[in-house]
Amino acid sequence: MAYTINGQAGNVSEEPRTVNGQLYVPLADIVEQLGGKVSWDNEGKVATATIGQWVASVRMADRNVSVSGTPVTLSGDPVVDQGTMYVPATFFKDAFGYNVSTDPGSGNVSISLPR
Repeated sequence: MAYTINGQAGNVSEEPRTVNGQLYVPLADIVEQLGGKVSWDNEGKVATATIGQWVASVRMADRNVSVSGTPVTLSGDPVVDQGTMYVPATFFKDAFGYNVSTDPGSGNVSISLPR
């Protein structure tokens, strides 16, 4: 099981991948597992991820993200591979305040609401 989302096995189509020593996860799949939605602007290469009241604008290859108007700097640049945008797993902590733990050795990622 590669993903645990709020204590349950995550139903995510793509496995986490290691990029420059950190785990990256597919943005849309994880946002949807957390009850949110993602829209994609192909012209601007920007994904808009909405979870509850929070809206994050994520541009391909730009670690500077806007979360409901507040600038957030990610630990790595978002990448797009075969039509899927990947972000560092820590994006969900940095942008939305979730608890995130990763195990690069096993490739496991756990994302949960803060207690």
